[in-house]
Amino acid sequence: MSKLIGITADVFLEATSVINQKQADFVPRPAVNAVLNAGGVPVSLPYLPESKIDFLLDKLDGIIFTGGPDVDPTFMGEEPIPELGTTNRNRDLFEISLIKKAVEKKIPILGICRGAQVINVALGGTVYQDLGVQYEGNTLKHHQSAPGNQPTHHVKVIDSALKDSVGAEPFVNSRHHQAIKKAAPGLKVVATALDGVIEAVENENASVQAVQWHPENMWEEDEQQLQLFKDYINRI
Repeated sequence: MSKLIGITADVFLEATSVINQKQADFVPRPAVNAVLNAGGVPVSLPYLPESKIDFLLDKLDGIIFTGGPDVDPTFMGEEPIPELGTTNRNRDLFEISLIKKAVEKKIPILGICRGAQVINVALGGTVYQDLGVQYEGNTLKHHQSAPGNQPTHHVKVIDSALKDSVGAEPFVNSRHHQAIKKAAPGLKVVATALDGVIEAVENENASVQAVQWHPENMWEEDEQQLQLFKDYINRI
């Protein structure tokens, strides 16, 4: 039986060009197609009141937390620095509550880019508000200028469920200026870039897994990236 996989939606803050609607919710089509091709049935998750989360989780088999705006640093006890980008506190409130309750109910979750960061913050970890000014040491270019479906740097993966999916040194894309700083309790760092920036975390049984790159943009050309989605759905 196919698994019902929620995919968190982002929000157009400005009016769309089609129906002139402000704050339109959207889910990236590549993520939808990745779930379909991995054997799941995707459903969009716009942010909702916290009171609706338990009802929502009763219907879902798994949740994918997608990319999007920066995570509001006040959720980890920090004030915003000038280099912080656009945030959406309403989305953060929903997703942080959704993550905590999904973990409590043992519903497997997968984080992608911002999704990795918000999962880490929700579970008690921290993120760099901006790698350029906060990361100690030189970094690679983590916000590529190349097309989003093309890889630009390598990642080293230790023995883990992630390594079983994507191998020891996958070639990945990269579109971020924030990243996990301190992994949350219960999460293990399983992949890093060559500059030491954290690229993936997972818990003991990989029911929580998160990557910093965008496999939804690469799976059509890279079988390993599709395998990541397949293995996630197979764990449910």
